[in-house]
Amino acid sequence: MRTYLAVCIITALSMILCPLAATGKGGDNEAVTVTESVADEKDDVISVMLSQSGKSSEIEMREYIIGCVAAEMPADYHSEALKAQAVASYTYAKRIRESNTDEAADITDNPAVHQGYIDKAERKEKWDEKFDEYEEKIGAAVDSVLGEYMSFDGETVLAVYHSNSAGRTRNAENLWGSEIPYLVSVESGGDRLSPDYIRAVTFSEDELCGYLEECSVTPKGSADEWIEEIKRDDEGYVTSLTVCGEEVSATDFRSAAKLESACFEIEYDGEFTVTCKGYGHGVGLSQYGADYMARQGFSYREILSHYYTGVSLESEE
Repeated sequence: MRTYLAVCIITALSMILCPLAATGKGGDNEAVTVTESVADEKDDVISVMLSQSGKSSEIEMREYIIGCVAAEMPADYHSEALKAQAVASYTYAKRIRESNTDEAADITDNPAVHQGYIDKAERKEKWDEKFDEYEEKIGAAVDSVLGEYMSFDGETVLAVYHSNSAGRTRNAENLWGSEIPYLVSVESGGDRLSPDYIRAVTFSEDELCGYLEECSVTPKGSADEWIEEIKRDDEGYVTSLTVCGEEVSATDFRSAAKLESACFEIEYDGEFTVTCKGYGHGVGLSQYGADYMARQGFSYREILSHYYTGVSLESEE
């Protein structure tokens, strides 16, 4: 981190952020170093605040990571992608637990706050007749990496992730205002093959006006002149909009309009059409990109080193 302030901001972010193409072998792969000792995490537990009951539950770590992967990544993804997700989920939980001061629980199962988790009963309901197949598949992936986590300069990293990017992942600094050296933009071209890569939604004038008012801006005049300017970062994600002379944060607008990505275009033809590329905040691991890389023959270690620049992969002693 460049300054003490940056460290403070990153620590604060780790308490609130949700975690939501292969460029050819070699690349950044050598940036990951691996501690060869294998962790025995069977006796480790984590306390999870369960949204459904509003109560904290002590969950064995293996079960917790299986439940995280099941909640956060499609079970039909490649096993190497599932392993990468398991390491990211464990790293994220470890980071949150290390900085958490809440005595009620280490982490929540709410993906809007931390990361998702579903228990065995929920997994059975979700997968139905494929439960045995998917439970075994994810369980095997988790067992092969249990206790492995990513670090940078001796600290557990903030292992955020998202569904798929707009073709490149995003610099954390452009979204959250503080540089995080291992969360920088990388190519993720495989994301363009995702069925969720491009989606368009339409809003009436009244609907868009309501979303802008949620952002503390009241549009005036002709609707085709409301959006005066759209500013973007180097990866194409919108950073702000100028609406009737006032600046609106892209983060606020995306939240109000419930857009799938901050990489979007807005067109007006009697109504507003907003076309989004990607799904999620775009920082860190792209889950679809991880699956794409895995299907091209990359290992989970290579996937993690690609999306988290310069990290070390370690194991709990």
